[in-house]
Amino acid sequence: MSYLILLYKEIVQFLRNRGLLLFAVYAFTLDIYLAANGIDLTLKKAPFYALDRDLSHTSRELISRFPPYYFNFRGYLLNDSQVDEVLLSDRAVGVVVFPPNFERDLLSGRKTKVALFVNGAELSSSYLFSAYATRIILNFLTASLYKPFVEVEPRVFYNQSCSSRLFMAYSELLTMITLFLLLLPASAVVLEKERGNIEMVIVSPLKPELFVAAKAVSMGIVVLLFTAFALLFTVKHLVGVKFAGSYWDFLLLTAVYTFAATGLSMFIAAVSENMLQVSQLTILILIPILYLSGNWTPIDAMPRVLQWLSVLSPLKYYVNGAFSIAIKGLSVWSLKRELFVLLLQGIGLFGLGTVILKRRR
Repeated sequence: MSYLILLYKEIVQFLRNRGLLLFAVYAFTLDIYLAANGIDLTLKKAPFYALDRDLSHTSRELISRFPPYYFNFRGYLLNDSQVDEVLLSDRAVGVVVFPPNFERDLLSGRKTKVALFVNGAELSSSYLFSAYATRIILNFLTASLYKPFVEVEPRVFYNQSCSSRLFMAYSELLTMITLFLLLLPASAVVLEKERGNIEMVIVSPLKPELFVAAKAVSMGIVVLLFTAFALLFTVKHLVGVKFAGSYWDFLLLTAVYTFAATGLSMFIAAVSENMLQVSQLTILILIPILYLSGNWTPIDAMPRVLQWLSVLSPLKYYVNGAFSIAIKGLSVWSLKRELFVLLLQGIGLFGLGTVILKRRR
């Protein structure tokens, strides 16, 4: 009974901390909405020009195949100096250049080239422009002049529209869950330090283990409640993206991840003396966890050393499991590897964090 009173006390104390409460409401609503709608990983209305030295029907027909939804054709250039001008002034993401005798070489079977000059200062747009334009040109030439031996019909599973909003909404949600699992338990402990209540805990009959567990469990419950709210309101209604799996499976996986992440939070609480240090250490630990999780950068694209270090990030396994449930619709029980590793890391991290906190109290 006394333990339930401790949990109640911690939750009420969090609700009375207006700063943290408002920050949590913002993070699980507006922040997720802005990330899903403000960061678009698809190409839209990319401005481009064409330098047509052939002035043939084929070259003009090819330019007309660039769909207006993805591209914004601004017109034809007259010479090379204009190519440099539009790219240097950022008036175009790319320029398509047709060589002389382009149509005649194609019809006669001779080799010819179409040049794509891309503005590398706009990294994301330039990469997408190059990929989209290359695909359009190859498809046009293959369909117009040659009969393909193999017909490729791509089908996209789990995200048929290839919308980046789906990925960004869940990616930001997982980031906010991790942030608050690191921040809230540590804040609850350090606030007791600032108020001088730690000494009272030491001389009280309350065991330090129960004190630490009450902080971790109560803040874990708070994060789970905000997670459920974000799934049912922010993701489903405010952002408007699908949730393919079971909400209970997602929350169960999050509860296991909570066990691992709060261990790191106890370490933060052990070495911090005030809230400023808590916030600084939270960011210091959060950034490597995010980078090594594969949430922002594919792990296979990292240097080999970072790939080895990524196995230490609990967020890596949480991301794999959460995306499998939310986007692919898998059951949590099919994620035995992720559950096992998170439980193993949780035992180690929570135990280590608690021991350090007891020694430094």
